[in-house]
Amino acid sequence: MRLLRPLPIAWRMLIDKPSRFVLSGLAVAFSVVIMFMELGFFNGSNDSAANLPPHFACDLILSHREKNHLKTGEEFPFAWLLLARDAPGVAAAVPLYSGADYWWNPQDSSRNRVFLLGVNLPDPMFAPEVVAAHRAALELPGTVIYDRLSRHELGEITVGTTTTLGLMGVKVVGLFELGPNFAYEGHMLTSADNFCKLNGQPTDVVDLGLIRVKPGADVQAVRAALIRHLPPQALLLTPAEIQQREITYTTQHSPAGIVFGLGLVVGFAIGVIICYQILFNEVNDNLPQFATLKAMGHSPRFISGIVFHEAMLMAVIGFIPGALLGSGIYHLLESTTQIQMFLTPGRLLLIFVLTGGMCLIAGRLAIRKVHTTDPADLF
Repeated sequence: MRLLRPLPIAWRMLIDKPSRFVLSGLAVAFSVVIMFMELGFFNGSNDSAANLPPHFACDLILSHREKNHLKTGEEFPFAWLLLARDAPGVAAAVPLYSGADYWWNPQDSSRNRVFLLGVNLPDPMFAPEVVAAHRAALELPGTVIYDRLSRHELGEITVGTTTTLGLMGVKVVGLFELGPNFAYEGHMLTSADNFCKLNGQPTDVVDLGLIRVKPGADVQAVRAALIRHLPPQALLLTPAEIQQREITYTTQHSPAGIVFGLGLVVGFAIGVIICYQILFNEVNDNLPQFATLKAMGHSPRFISGIVFHEAMLMAVIGFIPGALLGSGIYHLLESTTQIQMFLTPGRLLLIFVLTGGMCLIAGRLAIRKVHTTDPADLF
């Protein structure tokens, strides 16, 4: 292919000086690692902020319209759930209580903020398999299910551990997996009755309503019927819509999401600068060769192709060690922060595209040096 004709020349120019070639690859890899870290923290903050919706086993979630994300405190009266139960197509509507409290580490007595969820035991609609497995134990006062992915600051917790949550003593009767986020060190599950006693919240004040529609009913039609039954302050969203809202809120309003998003942009800009410096030096050192190619009659497009192929070769050479190192750092950060950083194929592809983009931009800037050089000035 004509498009690949400049590739052998570009490769020979890159490897002409092995030490520079290695340093160039490491420099690009450094930029790749920066982008991996910023994207990892950015996605980690989003994923951890939206870790509740995948555990909902319901069709619709009822909340106050001013509750702009799941972990704010805007509640609504239990009477809204009674209205929801009377709407056509609704099979069940149960409360889910939620709120923050302090957990005392049973080993060193330090305290950390955790997020507590109070589920309806007969029909939880949140992590139903976990709750069903420990339902009898959760009916006892002061019992909780502990998030085994919580940060180490909460202590070494096993089934049977006793400690203090808020102002009351609690006993761990089971374990489940959810994970912390940048606001809370971990999560706990308990019964609705236990939650209200621990948190001091009246049972007729509800944080979320979980709604299941009747078999065969259309969710959107039921939502329309619910909107007619409920006050205008009520908001109804599906679990998927809730998850997207959590991510959007974290990205646009959370300091962590904004900082890491800007960090990704800064990492990309740093990569452009590094690649430009490398390519500029490559072009500057090989000006006689470029001038010879010009004098031989090669077109400006062919000359540009050499630089752009150098840029893409640098992207590939830098991406491979950068991705391997980034993956290792992901695992290290996961083990120390307990924030899950999922390195999915889509995210790998995104970093590769960004790496190629920064190298091509740098190549576009460096190519001007070649095109403004007159072969006659060099010989």
